[in-house]
Amino acid sequence: MANVSQIEHVAPASQVYAAIFGAGLTVLALVGGLMGGLIGGSFTFHGLIGRASNPLTYTLAAIVFGTGILSGSALWGVGIARLARSPALRRAAWAGILGFVPITVLLNFGLLAIEPVAVRANLPVHRLFTLLFVPTAFLIAGTSSLVLGWALGWGRAAPALALRVGLTAALAFLIINLGMEALGWQIGAPGAEERGTMITVLIVSNLGAALVGGAMLGLTLPQPH
Repeated sequence: MANVSQIEHVAPASQVYAAIFGAGLTVLALVGGLMGGLIGGSFTFHGLIGRASNPLTYTLAAIVFGTGILSGSALWGVGIARLARSPALRRAAWAGILGFVPITVLLNFGLLAIEPVAVRANLPVHRLFTLLFVPTAFLIAGTSSLVLGWALGWGRAAPALALRVGLTAALAFLIINLGMEALGWQIGAPGAEERGTMITVLIVSNLGAALVGGAMLGLTLPQPH
């Protein structure tokens, strides 16, 4: 079983490849699967609403969404396991699903529940956005990495790796969020709703968090001896 001391340094070329692979895989599989599921589910819902019964419409939209996010999560787990040269690919696929899907869904529902309470705190909308979504990026990235690490038998290396990935993703989200704000993409500013500022900042910040967090994961994977 792996421990912290087994996170060894590899050749620079291998490090670059691992970082690029981890970043690309995280964006394409996790973010791509989530966005594909959301877009596909939305098209399914709007295409069927009024033409089919409500239960059938909701069920088919949920199936399309679930197919996207579940397949993307499984692909991410398998890809990271291959990068770590682990033979436990089936376990990695399940870990990818269980590490990403529940925390993502729960946090989204949690944000919907917290939002009315947070609004009453009278914070500026852009500051409220930052306070809510930066920890969310940390929890999603950290939990996904932790569950995968446990499934692949990394032992004490798993929490350390998860903390590193989570903090890196959260920091990337924060920097991009504040950078876009400085460039005029401030949530809650006049005209922000018309040009979709919140959704734009959220997508770009999440992509940045996925890229940087995935790169950190690939760069610091425990290596077999």
